Amino acid sequence: MSPIFRCIYHFHFIAGKTLRWFYRKFYAGPLFRSRCEVAGKGFDLMKIPDVSGHSQIVIGNNVKLCGHLGVGSGRIFDEPKLSFGDDVEVGHDLLIAVNQEVAFGAGVRIGTGCRFMDTDGHPRDASLRAANIPPSREEIKPVRVGRNAAIGRGSFVLKGVTIGEGATIGVNSVVIASVPAYTVAAGNPARNVKRNTPPSSETVGQ
Repeated sequence: MSPIFRCIYHFHFIAGKTLRWFYRKFYAGPLFRSRCEVAGKGFDLMKIPDVSGHSQIVIGNNVKLCGHLGVGSGRIFDEPKLSFGDDVEVGHDLLIAVNQEVAFGAGVRIGTGCRFMDTDGHPRDASLRAANIPPSREEIKPVRVGRNAAIGRGSFVLKGVTIGEGATIGVNSVVIASVPAYTVAAGNPARNVKRNTPPSSETVGQ
């Protein structure tokens, strides 16, 4: 019986991959593209992202969403914008709160279970929180991640943060201040621990 079950075993995975491919290409992909302002060539996703609110979503070429993506936005700004540059790769269970802007540059890599928020979701003043008043415009600040940056799994990137080009954020970090280009930052709160050498023009051109 062993050869028979071995064939069934392989068929199980081949059939599953085939069904998932059809789901992505002919159902999930077209459905989510219709929700985006722009979705480039080579865009691929594993699941239909869960988007609530009126954010404008712009996706570049060859972007890969490798699992669940949740996006939420409020009505404080008329046109909150979420953008992914070319060749961005996103791990499973990414949650984004975008009330003004969250932007990822080309080539960014985002690990599993990360969170990006351009707002705390509530005002700083305790009396305003108790009255269920939303945060003011002044308390909402864009989040921007530079090209070729890498965000370690389980990291939180909070409002007003800019992560520079080629920077690396360690696993389970909480980033509350901007990180310079080609810098490694880690911890809670994240601190700059190392400076990497930017690639030379010869390396970039290869």
